[in-house]
Amino acid sequence: MRKLRSLSLSLIAITILVVSCTKEGPEGPVGATGPQGPPGTPGAPGATGPAGPAGPSGSSVIYSDWFNFTAANWADTTITNLSTVRRAIRTTATITQAVVDRGVVMAYFATALPATGAFPLPFITNTTPALNISFLVAPGKVIYYAGVVQSGGGGVTVPTGYGFRYIIIPGTISGGRVMSGVAAGYTIDQLKRMPYSQVAAMFSIPASGSNE
Repeated sequence: MRKLRSLSLSLIAITILVVSCTKEGPEGPVGATGPQGPPGTPGAPGATGPAGPAGPSGSSVIYSDWFNFTAANWADTTITNLSTVRRAIRTTATITQAVVDRGVVMAYFATALPATGAFPLPFITNTTPALNISFLVAPGKVIYYAGVVQSGGGGVTVPTGYGFRYIIIPGTISGGRVMSGVAAGYTIDQLKRMPYSQVAAMFSIPASGSNE
């Protein structure tokens, strides 16, 4: 009987000990934040990636630089309704048959270079005799010509100090109007009559230089 009581007491003691050991006490308060550690060492820079492709041009317009013709460049020829004229040819690979058929070519002249003011062609000068200066285009060239305005024509002398420039809007014309870009909606006639300064501002054309 004494052994049984001793065994019972032992079991009770063990049970109390196990329960007291496994029972979790209440969670203590959160401790204070420790000081910030020193910054880590920066990693080595990565290798530079390959350059991306060039972006599209801000404008589809093509423009020449300003240029002169020498006296030898002007040759006598005849154009209907103008009688004897003098013509000079500027060659350019940017005027293709597609440009002639579906684009716009605008030409300008200045009385001296560097150009401080420019005039769209055709233009009649206030010289004596007055000259009608204009141009024609064909694949690969711009043909400038000058004729005397007075009835009967006569000798033509084009000052070598005159400067010339042309601007090309390729392949965007339909129904006589520009269909895309900053000039969309303008007719060919409107563009050709527009002051040079307005055209240059519209297409962001610099005072000199070419993008041909």
